[in-house]
Amino acid sequence: IAEPQAEHPRLPVYPDRLWPPSAADIETWCQPHRKIFGEFSSSSFGDFQTVFDQPQEYIMELTFNQAAKGVNKEFTVNIMDTCERCNGKGNEPGTKVQHCHYCGGSGMETINTGPFVMRSTCRRCGGRGSIIVTPCIVCRGAGQAKQKKRVMIPVPAGVEDGQTVRMPVGKREIFVTFRVQKSPVFRRDGADIHSDLFISIAQALLGGTARAQGLYETINVMIPPGTQADQKIRMGGKGIPRINSYGYGDHYIHIKIRVPKRLTSRQHNLILSYAEDETDVEGTVNGVTLTSSGKRSTGN
Repeated sequence: IAEPQAEHPRLPVYPDRLWPPSAADIETWCQPHRKIFGEFSSSSFGDFQTVFDQPQEYIMELTFNQAAKGVNKEFTVNIMDTCERCNGKGNEPGTKVQHCHYCGGSGMETINTGPFVMRSTCRRCGGRGSIIVTPCIVCRGAGQAKQKKRVMIPVPAGVEDGQTVRMPVGKREIFVTFRVQKSPVFRRDGADIHSDLFISIAQALLGGTARAQGLYETINVMIPPGTQADQKIRMGGKGIPRINSYGYGDHYIHIKIRVPKRLTSRQHNLILSYAEDETDVEGTVNGVTLTSSGKRSTGN
């Protein structure tokens, strides 16, 4: 007894056949689809390979100063681009191409699959509309060839390690990722830079001036009296350009006090005299003893 026929979201309903369909019915229904997706694809991915062709990626090494200030740097790339010999036509210069009779020169062919009419790229000419009889000796008819090109990469001031820029090369694009070397002088924190400045004990106590290496020029730094170790002095606007906004970062100078390892006899006596007057010492000082009348050096 035949079951009532019901619509199915995937398989068609044939009025002269029973439901559920037999294996032969399913095979008959699937055959046109196999033909569509099988004959017109040379691989499991078909023409999607060219659609998702990704730009080539390159690594460019930069010094700290080049990344901070910006630079135009020449770079060599190997890239697939329009063949210079045939100008992308695919045929050897001076030769002619034949009209494709398979698609009538349209580059598309039509196939009837039962209720469907499908149009696809011509399998004979690959969509060109013509047949290359004598392929280009450089690109072998592809119209593109690998070429070595020298390009000038404009490195923006303030670029950071690991950042990537997109650069047009001919009719293609490349990605350039920057690798920034460490600096022996500066440390970077965004648009700000940090460096160390060594000063003497006398400069720390009495104040004065010192010369520090800056990113753009030598900086004269004012040392206030009583400067402490690891104290920071801010030099506004002496840092790296802000790549996503206006202005510059700051240069922070970290003060380091250089303690001499050896003293002259006069320096030793002066330090002992200073130590006798100190009142905020936790512990003891070599060469200085505490007496009932106050601190005295062992030499007195």
